[in-house]
Amino acid sequence: MPDVWLPYGKTEVCVRVPSENFKDEIKTAEVKGAENPRDEIERSIKNPIDVRGLSEIVKSGDKVALALNTFDPSISNLIVSIILSELTQAGLKSGDLTVIFAQDPFNLQTDRMKEQIKNELSPFGVNVAFHDGLSECVYVGDTSSGIKTYINKIFFDSKVKIVASSIEPNPYTLYSGDGYAVVPGLSNMDTVSQILMPILNIDDPLDSLGGDILSGISEASHLVKVDFSVNIVRNLRGEVVKSFAGDMEKAYSEAARSADALYKVQVERKVDAVFASPGGSPFDANLFEACKCLENSLRAVRRNGILVLVAECFDGYGDPDFYEATSKFREDPLSLEKSLKKRFSIGGFMAYRFLKASRKFDICMVSAIPDYYASEKLGLKVFRTANEALNYALEKSGKKSKISFIPHGNLTIPVIVGSNAAHEKK
Repeated sequence: MPDVWLPYGKTEVCVRVPSENFKDEIKTAEVKGAENPRDEIERSIKNPIDVRGLSEIVKSGDKVALALNTFDPSISNLIVSIILSELTQAGLKSGDLTVIFAQDPFNLQTDRMKEQIKNELSPFGVNVAFHDGLSECVYVGDTSSGIKTYINKIFFDSKVKIVASSIEPNPYTLYSGDGYAVVPGLSNMDTVSQILMPILNIDDPLDSLGGDILSGISEASHLVKVDFSVNIVRNLRGEVVKSFAGDMEKAYSEAARSADALYKVQVERKVDAVFASPGGSPFDANLFEACKCLENSLRAVRRNGILVLVAECFDGYGDPDFYEATSKFREDPLSLEKSLKKRFSIGGFMAYRFLKASRKFDICMVSAIPDYYASEKLGLKVFRTANEALNYALEKSGKKSKISFIPHGNLTIPVIVGSNAAHEKK
C-alpha cells in the first residue's frame, strides 16, 4: 500500500492508497539549478540571440525602462545589477534606468513583496515603479483581432525597452513569459479583458495555443517594440536553471522549449480521480491561488471524475471579487458571464472558470478552510484528512478506480499523449 506525500501549507499530508488503485504520481523533472546563477544570467545577456548587445543598443542620455516579471528578490537583484552594469558601459547612469514591476493579475503574492523588493533595489540608485490598475496607460494600437492595447506610459515613452521574466506555467497562457510581462503585465484591465473573455467557456485554454489568447498577447506585446528580453527558467525550488536573452520572440521560444522539458509531463490516460496539491505554501495560501492548480490538474481527470484539491487555504478565498462572484452566482454561471461582460475582473473570471469546472467534475478539498466558505458558499465537500477524501473518492468512483497524484499542480502541465489523446477529449 503506497504512501503518497503531498505538500500542504508549510508541511505535507500523507495519502495511504491501495496498490490496486494507485496509477501514478504526475511529477515534473528533477533538474539541478545552475552552479552560479549570476554567471548564467550574465552569459545570456552578453551573448544575446539575434540582437545587438545592450551596451550597443543604448546611447548616452537614453532613458531605459526594464519591465520585470518576477517577484523573487534575489533574481530581481541579479537581473537589475547585470543590466545596470551593461548600461553603465555605454555611459548611462543608474538614474537613467526605471525598473517597472509588471502586474500578474493571477498572483496575489506579488503585492506582499513590493516594498521588500523596492528596499533591496534602493542601493542601485535606479528608479522603481509598480504597474497596477491605477497606473497611467497610453493607447498603442489595435491588434488584427481588434484588441485595443493600452500600455504603461513610462514604459512606452522610454527610448529603450527591456523585459525580463521568470518562465513559469500559467493555465491560460501556457507560460508567464516576456509577452506576458507586457500584456497583461503593463496593460490596463480593458486590454486584459479583451484577451481573456474569448476563452471564458473553452474547456482547456491550452488546447487552442494558436487561438485568441496567445496570439492576442503576442501581437499586443509586439505593438510596443521591445528592444531586448531576458527569460529565466527555474526549477521547483526556485533555482535558476537556464537563461535566454536577446530578441523577444526568439529568446522566449528557446526558454519555452527548456520549460517544456521541465514542466510538461506526459500522461498515458486520464484517470477516475486525481489528488492535486498546488505545491504547498505560498501556492495554496488561498482558494484563488489554488484554482490555478485546478486548471492544470483537471487535464488528467476523465469527464465526471473526481478531483481532490489538497490546499490549506489559511487565507480563505484570497480575492474579494472571487469570493463575491462565487457566492452570488454559484447556481447561475450564465448571469456571472453577463456580469463579466459589463464589469470584468480577474477574480470574477477565475470564479466563472471554477463554477463551470465544478459542473463537469466532482471537485472536493482537503483543507483548513472553514466549512461555511467551502460547503455553504461553494457547495464543496471539505475533508480534514487526505485519507477521508480517499475513502470518498473510492466510494464514488468504485473500488477498481485508478487514482493519480500531482504534488506540484501549479507548476505541472499534464499532457495526454499518443492515440489516447484524441479519445480522451471526446
